[in-house]
Amino acid sequence: MTEKKIVLPGDKLSTSEELLSGDGTFEEDGIIRSSQVGTYVVDNQNKRAKVKAVTSMPVLLKRGDIVLAEVRMMRSSMIIADVIHVIGSKRGISGDTNGTLRVSEISKGYVKDPSDAFSLGDIFRARVTQVKPSIQLETKDNEFGVIKGFCSKCRNSLIKKDNILECKNCGNKERRLTSNDFGTFDPNNL
Repeated sequence: MTEKKIVLPGDKLSTSEELLSGDGTFEEDGIIRSSQVGTYVVDNQNKRAKVKAVTSMPVLLKRGDIVLAEVRMMRSSMIIADVIHVIGSKRGISGDTNGTLRVSEISKGYVKDPSDAFSLGDIFRARVTQVKPSIQLETKDNEFGVIKGFCSKCRNSLIKKDNILECKNCGNKERRLTSNDFGTFDPNNL
């Protein structure tokens, strides 16, 4: 790859007779233009004009992504959650962030009602199983489940004691489907 220079969206890079349109570019009336701010690079081997972004791009969710989500609404057959972060990404999520976790996708075992495994406001780790037409999540493996839970009475953080979660503030005891690192999850290692 050769020929590097900073370009802006819409800048003319080449013609479609000379090069093909590559990442970060588009073709308009036979002219290859930049679609983003970045470094213009010609891939001589593949005869493509490319623009490598100067800044990182917002994350688009895809199937298989491991995400953090927050429980927003509970129904008898599903949980509605806001996907708040993609593990391994330093940028925010672009597009729709409302995800659904169906009761059949919560655990490998039988779960009668989502409230047996989650509560409003819980932060949990999940895998994206579908993005279009709607975001679908699943929490069937040990690394998935609640990583931070809140007391349903006083909203303080819960701590894990054996297989029960307990509120240090009010003493309330609750059950959740917890991830294998509940209470030790470090948000600085996202």
